[in-house]
Amino acid sequence: MARLPYATSAQFEELKRQSGFPENTQQSNAFSILAHTPAVGGQALRLVLALLTKTEIDPSLRELVILRVAQRCDGPYVWVQHAAIARSVGVNDAQIAALERGEAPADLFADRERTAFAFADEVLHNSHSTEDTFAMVRALFSPREVVELLLLIGYFRMISGLMTTLGVEVESPFGVKILDQVRDAACSEDRVHDGQEGSSTA
Repeated sequence: MARLPYATSAQFEELKRQSGFPENTQQSNAFSILAHTPAVGGQALRLVLALLTKTEIDPSLRELVILRVAQRCDGPYVWVQHAAIARSVGVNDAQIAALERGEAPADLFADRERTAFAFADEVLHNSHSTEDTFAMVRALFSPREVVELLLLIGYFRMISGLMTTLGVEVESPFGVKILDQVRDAACSEDRVHDGQEGSSTA
């Protein structure tokens, strides 16, 4: 049972308005906790949406790093949600099972992935990385990707701590559906925008 009561529907509606999420977004347990502070929670959701849709890092690597953070930070809520998203972008069950055990064997993960894991582990443990690890990261990732990795690590450490500390009940995965809704909404906006441009030049 969660350590705080879940927010009301009215609070959730305000969170949704602040976050910019689609109107048909369902009220999950995580959102019902963030809705206690809709202005801040809404911005947190804007950040995670950007991390999941606007990064240069390959989606499969992004999800692998998130799972690594969730496993290291005892974040079952994050783990369940992002294991489903990971599968949707091509991560296989053997890779997910290995990460769940805290392992990253070379026969399942490429050098780039294993380097990202080592980077995440050091940042989570020490809040920085060693010179040797950072040199490997810089050899394999662009400056933009390095910053994106650090933002992913920091964000999901925060969310894992929030959900676990407050005992938020893990529920069936819903992230894939929300990401699909966001993409559909973006496509609809693009079509409307294109139509307006076409009519203004007709």
